[in-house]
This record gives sequence, C-alpha cells and structure tokens, in this order.
Amino acid sequence: MFLPGTHLTDWRKTRLFGPIVTMTLGGLVLLVALSFFLVERFDRVASDREVAMVRHGFARQVEELNTVIATQVDWDDAVLNLDHKFSAEWADFSVGNYLFTFNGFSHAFVVDRTETPIYASVGGDRAAVETYAPFAATAAKLIPQVRAGERRRPPLGPRPGKDNLKVPAIQANTVARIGGDAYLVTATLVQPDFGKILPKGPKAPITITALPLNQAFLDAFAARYMLDGLRLGDRVLPSTNERHVALHGSQGEAAAIFAWTPRQPGTMILNDLRIPALFSLVLLGLIALTVTRRGSTMVKDLILSESRARHLAFHDALTGLPNRAMLFDRLQGLLLQCGNGHSGVTVVCVDLDHFKQVNDTLGHHAGDLLIEAVARRLETSGGDAEVIARLGGDEFVLLFSHANADRARQQSHLILSELRRPVETEYGPIEVACSIGIAIVTEPGLDPSEVLRWADLALYSSKDLGRGQVSFFEPEMDEALLARRALEADLRRALADDALTMVYQPQVDRDGEVHAVESLLRWHLPDGDSVPPARFVALAEECGLILPLGEFVMRRVFEETREWDNVRIAINVSPVQLRSPGFASQVVQLAARSGVDPARYEIELTETALLGDDPVTAGNIESLKRIGFSIALDDFGTGYSSLSVLQRFSVDRIKIDRSFIGNMGANAEAEALIVAMVKLARALGVSVIAEGVETEIQLSSLIECGCREFQGHLIGMPQSKAAIEARLGIATQPELTEIKRRA
Repeated sequence: MFLPGTHLTDWRKTRLFGPIVTMTLGGLVLLVALSFFLVERFDRVASDREVAMVRHGFARQVEELNTVIATQVDWDDAVLNLDHKFSAEWADFSVGNYLFTFNGFSHAFVVDRTETPIYASVGGDRAAVETYAPFAATAAKLIPQVRAGERRRPPLGPRPGKDNLKVPAIQANTVARIGGDAYLVTATLVQPDFGKILPKGPKAPITITALPLNQAFLDAFAARYMLDGLRLGDRVLPSTNERHVALHGSQGEAAAIFAWTPRQPGTMILNDLRIPALFSLVLLGLIALTVTRRGSTMVKDLILSESRARHLAFHDALTGLPNRAMLFDRLQGLLLQCGNGHSGVTVVCVDLDHFKQVNDTLGHHAGDLLIEAVARRLETSGGDAEVIARLGGDEFVLLFSHANADRARQQSHLILSELRRPVETEYGPIEVACSIGIAIVTEPGLDPSEVLRWADLALYSSKDLGRGQVSFFEPEMDEALLARRALEADLRRALADDALTMVYQPQVDRDGEVHAVESLLRWHLPDGDSVPPARFVALAEECGLILPLGEFVMRRVFEETREWDNVRIAINVSPVQLRSPGFASQVVQLAARSGVDPARYEIELTETALLGDDPVTAGNIESLKRIGFSIALDDFGTGYSSLSVLQRFSVDRIKIDRSFIGNMGANAEAEALIVAMVKLARALGVSVIAEGVETEIQLSSLIECGCREFQGHLIGMPQSKAAIEARLGIATQPELTEIKRRA
C-alpha cells in the first residue's frame, strides 16, 4: 500500500545521512590511507637511520682498530725490534699474539723497506712468511698509500719543549675477499714515539694486519648497534625486506656487504589497527585516538632507540658512566676554554689497588660488583666534577673545571676515604682501596691524551709510594719515565752484548775453609758507574727481561765454574723464572751443554717464590731436585716462613737473613730467634748458613748459636772469577795448559 510522503522521508534521510556516511567513509578511507602512508614513512625513516648508523658504526670500528694497531707499532721499541734489528720474539709478543688475543686479528705480517715479508703470524702463533702470499695483492694496494704518507711526513724530531714526537699514525685500510673470506686489512707504518730511536732509512717497515669479518665480528657489531639478522654477503640479494651497506675495497669496489632485516615499527602499529579500522562510525573517534596514541608510541620508540644507541656509544655498559669517547670529547672542550677566562682543568685519575686479586680469588662477577659499587661511590663523593668516567678496567677519571690544587687534594682525600669502606656483596665484604694521580692544566693548546698521560704518571707515582696515596703530576715524572726507558734499553743492549759480569762471594765453615760460593750478577756501565742489582733486577722483572737475564746468569755461571771441583755454587733465581713453564728444562739443557754436575749447584730462592699452590712452581722445583740440584731458601725469617714450605718443597738449606745477624748483641731476641731457627733446621735435616756476617763478635756468637756455615764481608767480599779461583787454589786455564804441556 503506498503511503504519501514516504519517498520524501527516504529522500530526506538520504540527504541527511548521505553526506555523513560519505564523510565517514571518506574519513575512514583517508584515515586508512594516512595510516598506510605514515607506516611506510616511519618504516623508511627508521630503516634509513639504521643504514646511516651502520655506515658510521663500521667507520668508527675501523678507527678504533687503527688506534689499537698504531699503539703497538708507533713507539721506539717497535722501530728498534722491527727496523734496526728484527726480533721475531718481540713481534710475537707485541704484534702477532697481542693483536690476536685482545682484538681478534687472525693474521699479522711485517714487510721490510723493500715490501718483502719478514714476519708472519696466524692465529696468534708465528707462521711461515709464505702465509703472506694470499694477502700480498691486497697489501700491494695499501702500501703505496702508506709510503705516500711517509714521504709527506715532516722530518722526525722532538717537539720544542716536549719530550716526545708528535707523529700521527700513517695507515691505510680496505675490505677484501681473500680465500673466500672477507677481511678488514690494515697497513700501518712503524714509527717512533719518543724519538730516541729513529728509522734507519727513508722507508720503515710496515705491518699488515687482517681482521676476519666472521660471525663473531658480526654478532658483536649487531649487539652494539641492535641489528636483526645481520649477515655478510658478497653481493646484494633480491630481498625486499632487507637493507644493506656496501663495504668498499681499495679501488672503490664493493668487496662485501652488510645485510640485515630493518626494524619496522610502523608495520607493527598497522597490524594492531586493522580491526579498529573496520569499526563503525561510532568508534571513529576511538580509532583516531588510537592512531594518535600509536603514532606517539612509535615516535617515542624511535627516539628511545636513537637515545639508547647514542647512550651506548658514549657510556660504559657495566656502570652507566661516560666512557673513554665521551671523556675525550668533554676534556677537549674544557681544554679549549683554558686561557679564555677560565682558570684551567683538573684531571683526577683513580685506580683500584689490587683489583686483580679480587678477580683471581672471587671471580669476574665479584669484580663487576665491585666496579659498580665504586662507580656509585664516585658519583656521591665526586663533588662538582664535570665528568665522572670509567676509562677501562678498574681505572676512573674525574674532570673538574678549575685548577685549584687544594680543592683537588681535598676532593681526592674524600674519595680515598669513601673507597676505603668495605663493599658488601653476595661474596661477603670486599676490602677496597685506591691510588690517585692528579694533573692540573692551565695553559691552552694541550692534547687530551697528553693530559691523561700526565695524570697516569702521577697515578704510577702514587703506586710507587706504597698505594693509597695522592700525587700531583710534576715534570720530573716525565724525566723519570724517560730515564727508566733509557735504562731498560741499556739493559737490553748490555744483555745482547754480554756486557754483564759475574762475581762470587765465598761461604766458609767454622774452620774458615771455603766449601761454597754464591754467584752474584753485576752491571758496570761504560762510564765506570755501576747499577745496583736491586734496581736492574726489579726493572728486568717489570719489563719482561728477567727470563733472558736469568738464562744469561745460568749459562755464564756454568761456563765459569765447570772446573771447580768440590765447591758448591749457589745461583739466585727470581720467582718469575720459577713460575715460567719449561724453566727446569732450560736449566737442564744449559747444564748439559756446559758439562757440569747438577749436584754441585744450588738454586737459591726467596720465600715469596714458594707461596701459594702454583703447580708450575712445584713442578719446576721437583724436576730440579730430581736431577740433582739442591734448593736453598734465602732471607729466611723475614717473610712467611713455615714448616709446610720447608717440608713441601724439600728445602736443603736455609739462609738466616742479615737483619737478624745485624741485631745480635744489641737485641737478645735476635740471638734467641737464630737459636730457634738452627734447632728447627736440624730437626728437619736442613743445613743452615748465616749471611751478612761483618764482625768477629757476630761470628763467635753465631758459632755459639750452632751455626756451621757463614757468609758476609768478614768472610770475603764478592770477587771476580780469577780472585775466587786464587783463594780456592784452583788452577786457571793457562796453568792447566802448562801442566798438560809438561806432562
């Protein structure tokens, strides 16, 4: 049945709701289109940012590796051992093994001035120079760049008013495919640092290092820059969901690519909005609100991602403190302000004392807990420090925008006091202390690395003073460092030239008969002066020369005393030698080569060498005892003497320290202690010798205490080989020759 006005009503409804429906549908379409546009836009921005971050990150990685390599080859010792007189052992320690162990360089080579390989290392071990062949073509493209930089380098010489050279590293890098694998290959020119030793000619040796871009490198790089599915390829694959960055070779060719799956925050948002997009017009406002919120969340995620990457690039992962990169940046800024109305800069270097013992005894987790606790304490006790940074390991640096020594000293003592409090951890309380070095800078134009070196020198001075100290940098510290390096170089030269000599101090019995001697090392300089043994032996232990020095002593003593029958010869051995694997085998070989009887020789050790449960030490002593060497314990009574040490290592003889002998007569306790030591030794079947005997009264008292062997200035001063042979009544080699001729 037709009703009048029905078409009008429908028409009005259409006119009323049509535009609304159209606007609603158009709004939905526009919203959907806008959503897709924003999703694509945000995904592209995030992806492009990741590409830029990867390019920048790889360039930064190359710069860091360049610095590591330059540190090993840009110093005087490198010129001496790679240019003047090639030392494969030095190259093993400072180039091949070091770069492999600490930085992952699988290959390291050294080429001489004619670009001929003279050294090769593969996997941290010395290898045949033929292993250089696969890398030769790549190196040939880099070496001309290095030689060009060498020719452009100003003449080498100390800077005016400075004690070191200002020579930037000369390097060239490339990414190359070698044997099917991708490598970062670096050529670095060997250069001096202090200029005490200069290259012999216009062309210095060049090191060629190769770092494999393997899975370990990719995993570390991906973790550092938060990349998903990072892989290394030799060409771009047709994948729509991957981004890539080409790694160019020396000729600009794409030697390899980094490819990864970029994060797509916009797509994730779109997936969440599919269902709300289909809702009715009633939910349009909710959809718009949701889009806005989701868009805001996406922007926040992008900002947080960028902030997180920036934070990781300039902050220490363990403590959250600024790292070395930020420290150098802020220090550079503070140094630029010097002389422009600012008083100056104070650099405070804090280093924990005996931190290695915590790692060795409790483990690295306990060490990490301690580092975190120290970082928090420095934040509370650092006062008005501009920057509190962790330089690496257990070393921290605080920067202050003033040059007030009293304020720096007061602040440093506050830090010392704060760090002396034990740190409560799950392992129990850990005792902690620190040493502090301070460098105050007022003049402009200084390099941040130079200022930090000053603070480090002051820190070393604090440690030399007994740790737990505060020291300010003084120019004399630089001079002391130069003097120490010069003395080290002289010692290396003296050892290479056999310029060290042996003397022998007699040991007598109660009747004054010489039955034994102690061999002692002496170093006489060309100008007639002598270097005390305590000084150069300690230096040898610090700089790694104690093993060749100990070998020299063994060889020289065996050669000079092989004809001394019925005389016991004592040879001093450093704890470092005793802890060296293969030490006993080396001694046996030297003895066999010299044709001596081990039963006539005595290895003299200090008590500290026998502390702990070091299996290498125990094995060396057992091997020496087994072939006939006897063991003497020097300076007995001054350290951690115990029955367990005497019994465990089957000590044959103890030497009563000279400090007890010197107190005889003035201190009754000294004689009582000597009597107790003699009785203890007899109970254990161990011989006793008193050293440091200087007066007849001391000798008589020692005889009354039960001593049977003596050594000291009263008995005889250290003497040359000829002098001691005359006292022993041993015929010299010319005399033996004359006797044989007459016979």
